[in-house]
Amino acid sequence: MTSKSSFLVNIRENNKRRLWVWVVSALAFMLALPVATALRLNSFTFLMDGWVTLYGEELAGQMLKERMLEAMGGWFGFNGGRTVLVSMTGIISAVQGFSWLYSRKKMDFYLGMPVKRKKRFLLIWLNGILLYVIPYLFGTLASLMIAAGNGAVGQSVLAAALASFGGDFGLYLGVYHMAMLAVMMTGNIVITGFGILVFALYEYLVRVTVNGYKQLFFRYYVSYGSSDMPVLSPFAIYGKLANVYEAQGRLKVTYMAGLLLFALAVGAAAYFCYLKRPAETAGRAMAFAVTRPIIKILLVTPLSLAAGLAVVSTLGLQPGNSRQGMGYMIFAIALVAVIGSAFIQVIYEFDIKGALHQKKHILISGLAAAAIFAVFRLDLLGYDSYIPSPGQVESVAFVPDYYEDANGSIRLDEDGVFLSEKAYAERYMYLDSGEEVCRLADISMEGYNQLWEQYNNGMDVWEETGQEQKEYWSQAMVIYRLKGGRKVYRNLWVNVEDEETARLLDNIIGSAQFKEGYFAIASERMDRIFEQKYQVEAFYGNSVYRKKMGKAEMGEFLERYRRDFGQADFSDLKENVPVGVMELAVSEELSGTYGGTARATRSWEMNMNIYPFYTETIAWLKERGYYSMGQVSLEDVARIQVLNYNTEVSQKLLEGQKTQGGMAATELASWVSSPGEKDTWVYGDYTEAEEIERIAGCIFPRGMVSRDWDNGKMLDYGYNVIVYFKTDSEITKEYGAYADYGFLEGEIPDLIV
Repeated sequence: MTSKSSFLVNIRENNKRRLWVWVVSALAFMLALPVATALRLNSFTFLMDGWVTLYGEELAGQMLKERMLEAMGGWFGFNGGRTVLVSMTGIISAVQGFSWLYSRKKMDFYLGMPVKRKKRFLLIWLNGILLYVIPYLFGTLASLMIAAGNGAVGQSVLAAALASFGGDFGLYLGVYHMAMLAVMMTGNIVITGFGILVFALYEYLVRVTVNGYKQLFFRYYVSYGSSDMPVLSPFAIYGKLANVYEAQGRLKVTYMAGLLLFALAVGAAAYFCYLKRPAETAGRAMAFAVTRPIIKILLVTPLSLAAGLAVVSTLGLQPGNSRQGMGYMIFAIALVAVIGSAFIQVIYEFDIKGALHQKKHILISGLAAAAIFAVFRLDLLGYDSYIPSPGQVESVAFVPDYYEDANGSIRLDEDGVFLSEKAYAERYMYLDSGEEVCRLADISMEGYNQLWEQYNNGMDVWEETGQEQKEYWSQAMVIYRLKGGRKVYRNLWVNVEDEETARLLDNIIGSAQFKEGYFAIASERMDRIFEQKYQVEAFYGNSVYRKKMGKAEMGEFLERYRRDFGQADFSDLKENVPVGVMELAVSEELSGTYGGTARATRSWEMNMNIYPFYTETIAWLKERGYYSMGQVSLEDVARIQVLNYNTEVSQKLLEGQKTQGGMAATELASWVSSPGEKDTWVYGDYTEAEEIERIAGCIFPRGMVSRDWDNGKMLDYGYNVIVYFKTDSEITKEYGAYADYGFLEGEIPDLIV
C-alpha cells in the first residue's frame, strides 16, 4: 500500500514540474479539436438555404445530415492536422520530461533523491503517456458530443474515431520514444533537435540518394518496385495505415503491429541508453563518445553523395550516359565530405578550432563516398547486366509502356481500385515463358548497349537508327519472380524492328497470360466488376461516328471480341490499323442521388481497337448493322480540304503566286524565334463526288491512329485532312461541322499534291 501511495505521490510531484506541457496538450486536444469540429460543422449550414430552394426543406435537411456524416467520418478518421498535434506533443513531452539530463546540477539533484533510477524513468515515461491520452480522449469526446448535437454522429463516425485513436496512439508512442532516444544520446536541447531530425529524415535521405544514383547510372533501372519512403519511421508506417483505412475502411493489422513494434524497439533502446548514460556528459553535444565518429561518418557519407547528385541535377548534366559533368560531381562529393566532417566536429567540441581536428574522419567519409560512387558508376555489383537464368525464374510479367492504349484504357482490381498498367500486371500477369523473356532481355540489352557506345563515341546514332538501321526502341518493364520468392524489377529497351525480337514478342504478347494480365477487358474478371456496382454503356464507331449498343448485345460482342483478340499476336497488331473502336463508357455513383440528380459520379472510358482480321467480331458487327466499310459516310460529306505542310511544291506555288491542281499556296508567320521567318503550306478543296470518294477511302480519324509502342502503321503528319459535313446531316448535329482525318504514311492518293 505504501509503495502504491509513494508511486502516486511521485507521479503528482512530476506533474507539478510539467504543468506547461499539460497546458499545451490540453490546448491542442481539448480546445483546438472541439473548436475546429464546431467550425467545420458550421460551414455546412451555409449550404442549407440553397438546397431548400432547390429540393425543399425536408430533402435539404436529409442532404445536410448525410453531407455532415460524411465529413465527420473523415474528420474523426485519420486527419493530417491532428497528426501534427500528436507528433509535436510527443516530441515536447519527451524533451521536457528528460531535459534534466542536460544539466549536471539537475542530475545531481535528481540522482540524490531517494528514487531508483529505473523507477524515475518509469514515472516520467508514464506521465508522458498520460498527458497525451487524457486530453486526447476528453477532446475527442467533446468533439463527438458537438457533432452528435448536430446529428452528425453515426456508426461509421464512431468507428473512424476509434480507429484513429488506435493509429494516433501508435504514432504518439513511436514519436515519443524516438525523441526520448535523441535526448538520451545528446547533451543539450539544440543537438537533441538535430537528432530528432536525423532520426526522422535519415532513412529517407539514404533512399532518395540511392534511388537517384540508380536512376543516374543504371540504364535498366526502373523506379517501380522501389520507394523513397522509409521503413523504420513512425510517420511512414502511420501514413500507410491511414491510406489503407481511407481506401478500405479498416485498420490493417500488420501496419498497426509495425507501429507498436517500432515504438517498443526504440523505447527499449532509449531505456538502455538512459541506464548507460554517463553523468558527466550533461551539456556536451553527444552523450556517448563511441557514437561520435560513427554518427559523423554515417551522416557525411550520404550527404556528400547527395550533394554530387544535386549538382548534376541542377546543371542538367548526364554523367550516367557519358563523362559529362563527372568532374563537377566528384568535386561536390569531396567538398561536402570535407566541410561536413569539419562542421560536425565543430558542433561536437563547441569550438571553431575543432574543424581542424579528427582529419581521419574526413578521409574515412571521403573513401566511403568514393567507394559507393564507384559501385554505381562502374556497376561493380552487376545490377545493369543482371538477367536471371531461366531456371531461376518462376514466372514473369512483361509490361510495355502504353501498348495499344492510344485511345485510353483503365484497369481495376476486384475492389474497384484503379491500378496502373504496371501494378495491374504485377498482380495479374504470370507468364510461364521465362526463357523467352530472358532471351528478349539479353538481345535487347546487347543492342541497346552498343547503341550507347556509338553515341558516346560521337556518332549521330539517333538519325541513323530511324533511317538506315531500321531500329525503333520502345520501353518496357520486366518483373522476374524468382523461385526463392524475390522479385526483380528492370527497365528494358526493346528494338521492335528486330526480326528475332518480333518472333519473341509474338509468343509473349500473343499469349493469353499476357493479354489477361495487361488488358483488363480481356479478362472475364472485368465482367464481374461491372455487374457489382458500375453502369456501362457501349458505343461502336471510330471516334467520329458512334452507335450505341444495347447491354445484352455488349455481352455478345465481348464474347466474340475476346476470341478474335486471343488469336492476335504482336506482328498482327503492328502490321494493321484499326477499322473501328468499341468504347465502353463506365460510371460509378459515389454518393447517392437526390431528386433524381446524381451528386457525385466517377466515370471513365475503356476502348477496344477492332482490327480487319477480327473476322468473327466484324461478322457480328455487320449482322447487327454497326459496321461500316469506310471511316466516313459519303452522303454526309460536303467537301474535303487537304493541307500539305512545308513541301517543295508549296514553295514553288508561293513563288509563282498561283494554283495547281486545286491547290493554293499561302504562308503563315512562324512562332519560331527567327524574325521574319515563314512557314509555307498548301491546301486543296475537293468537292467533286469522285474526288471525295477516292479520298474518303484512304483516310482515318486522327484520334483513332497514332504512334504506338510497336511502331506500327501511323498517320503522315505532313498532311491534315479536314472533312466538312453537310449542315443538314445527322453527324453535324451529333459531332460537329467538321472532323480531322489523316492519311497513312506512304498511302497518299495520287490526286493529292
